[in-house]
Amino acid sequence: MWIAITIMTESTESRRDRIEERLGYRRLNRVWAKAEILLGLVAAGVGIALLSQPLFDDLLIRNGAGVGLFTLGGYLALAGHRSHLYQSANEHLTYLSELIETIHQPSKRP
Repeated sequence: MWIAITIMTESTESRRDRIEERLGYRRLNRVWAKAEILLGLVAAGVGIALLSQPLFDDLLIRNGAGVGLFTLGGYLALAGHRSHLYQSANEHLTYLSELIETIHQPSKRP
């Protein structure tokens, strides 16, 4: 079952495009989702590093920047993960639509 989901033929690609167009979805980019996760984790790490520095006289600015970077980094990492979940759900939807079609059309059964 998983092999059928990951190996997509041209007809599956066009079917997925039609389903996404009909539902009003836009194509999600896996590379951008991975970049969001990476940038988010880096920003969160920098934010934690700023928050863990010894106390100086610019405490308010440093802590504000640390909290801001940590919050932004967490949001970016979660947004990238959400994109991956949406992509996976779209691929599963395409697979299920193909499976339902083969069940309703006996001539196409494997």
